[in-house]
Amino acid sequence: MAVTNVEYLERFLDDVDKVSGGRPGAISEDRWLVANYDPGKLPCLTPYLDFDDARVRSELVTLLGDVRERGVYDKILMMRDEAGDGVSMACLGYLTMLHEDDEAIPGLIDTMEHTRGPDFSRAARRLAGIARASDLPAIRKIYGQVGGTMRDETRIILERIIARNPELSRKRDLILSVPVYPDEEAFERFLDTSIEYLDVRYRKNVLPQTSVNEGTYNNVVRAIRRMRTRLYNEADNLRFYGPDKEDRFHELSELVRWANDDLGGKKVLLSDDRKQSKVCPRCGGMLICYKGIWMCPDCGGDL
Repeated sequence: MAVTNVEYLERFLDDVDKVSGGRPGAISEDRWLVANYDPGKLPCLTPYLDFDDARVRSELVTLLGDVRERGVYDKILMMRDEAGDGVSMACLGYLTMLHEDDEAIPGLIDTMEHTRGPDFSRAARRLAGIARASDLPAIRKIYGQVGGTMRDETRIILERIIARNPELSRKRDLILSVPVYPDEEAFERFLDTSIEYLDVRYRKNVLPQTSVNEGTYNNVVRAIRRMRTRLYNEADNLRFYGPDKEDRFHELSELVRWANDDLGGKKVLLSDDRKQSKVCPRCGGMLICYKGIWMCPDCGGDL
């Protein structure tokens, strides 16, 4: 069960009291704080980077380095120059650790691209802990080229990148989808079918309605989700296709946004036995009803 922010802060404050009371290492050596950290906990900790006690600031910086929290990089860069010796040393350790990670990442990606077996697995495990959002294209390329356990290991890297960068959570389903190889004929068939589905069938049968039954709603959401995922995975392939494909790519992208917005504004007529089965038109997750409002716990959207 995930540790709440309140539980995490309570544990951290207990450690703050210990450090302030003269027990060094209570924060920086608390493995529970490391094991239960996620980026959602950062707002609980950032005020203590300005705490009066330099020992607390120093140990917190060390903790943030151990969990590879990059969200405070600029703050710690300033603290290195402005703080006292103990805090400055902790900041230097944090910055050195992230710099070493940055230097290691290209080699680890190269290992995953060109090796198999134990070497691949070791590189994947290391990358899972340090890979950055900017590494997503390279990791996703590997994700599409491997299968079996290697794909599972690569997926873990993608999931960990998303976890460390909450702003990516809205694209979780896209990032974790498997890339497709360039195939212009297949892409053209996809464009023809999808544009006809939205620009003709949806425009004729769904657009005029103010409400839709649950089955129609879920069918359209699934179709939109498939289109959105395919477009995401074809974006890098456009350079291999004819110039008209880019125009049609953008045409379908606009149709997907239009249909998604229109569908989100309609009343859904739910069947009695599947009242909790609505699908989020944004991310494809399952919606829940809270006080009469349909909400998506995956992307935070509501209808």
